Formats: sequence, structure tokens, C-alpha cells
Amino acid sequence: MLYVLRDHHRVALKEPLGELIPNEERTRARIEGMISTPLVLVGDVTASVMTKMGFVPSLIIVDNHTKRGKEIPTLMVTPSRTIKVKNDAGMLTGELFDAIDEAVRSINIGEEKGPILIEVEGEEDLSTLAAISLMPDGATVVYGQPDAGLVVVNVDEDIRMKIEEMLREMEV
Repeated sequence: MLYVLRDHHRVALKEPLGELIPNEERTRARIEGMISTPLVLVGDVTASVMTKMGFVPSLIIVDNHTKRGKEIPTLMVTPSRTIKVKNDAGMLTGELFDAIDEAVRSINIGEEKGPILIEVEGEEDLSTLAAISLMPDGATVVYGQPDAGLVVVNVDEDIRMKIEEMLREMEV
């Protein structure tokens, strides 16, 4: 399975999939009531900011790059396990999708004692879509909206259906 980002999806994804928390409002007090578990953090800056605020995720997905270039995120949690995968920019490969699926299954059965870290060689941006489609209702996925802030997505059937439709359109 391979998903490829099309131009019209690129435009659609410029709009937040959930509630946007502007960078200047990025505080624990502002975000705390919006977060539920399991919690997924997507992106290096997102993972660093959220763990520094004291949030403990079930799953972290990073590519060790930011807009500013190569950067290893500072995580304030110790992963129970690390999964390494490859994923090209503008794509969501089967390898990355399967790694997220494996992590979600482990989380759902309570198998992990700490967060699972997925390190992506390439780009992790579209992993947000896989995380939303695979996490159970009530989970929260947080990702970064470039130059804007953090986006908090509370997973439910409506957002999952929207994402699954987008993934069907992207599948090659």
C-alpha cells in the first residue's frame, strides 16, 4: 500500500484537521482540557513542546527534522520501544502505515510500559493521517501546523471517515 499526496490534498491539508492552538497560546493550561488518552504526538517540535509541558504520549512519530533543518527533538519521556522506518516526502508508505498500526495495536492491548517512538527516515508529515485513521475514538492526535501552532485532533467517527476518504483518494 502506498499513498501519494495530490495537489488538491495539499491545499486541503493547509487547513487544520482539529483545533488550532496558536504558538503564542501554547501553554499546558490552554491545552490540558483538550487532551485525552491515548495521546499521539506527530512531529519533532510538537513532541518536544508537548513532552516539555509534561504530557506523556502513547506514541511519538518524528523524522528528526524541522523547517530549520536537521534537529533531534528533546523528549522529556523515555520510549519503551523504537521503531525505525523509511518514508519519502509527500507519501505515506505501507512501511510507515504498518508501523503505526503495530504501535496502535500494542497500545490498545496495554502491552507497552511507556511511549512507542517511531523514527522516520525521510518525512513523517502524512503519518498524522494514518494515526487518526487507526486510533480509537476518544484518542487525541497532536501535530504541528507550520508557522501557526499545534493542532489538536480528538478522534471520532466523523474525522476518521474524512481521513479514510482522503486516504482512499491518495492510494496508488
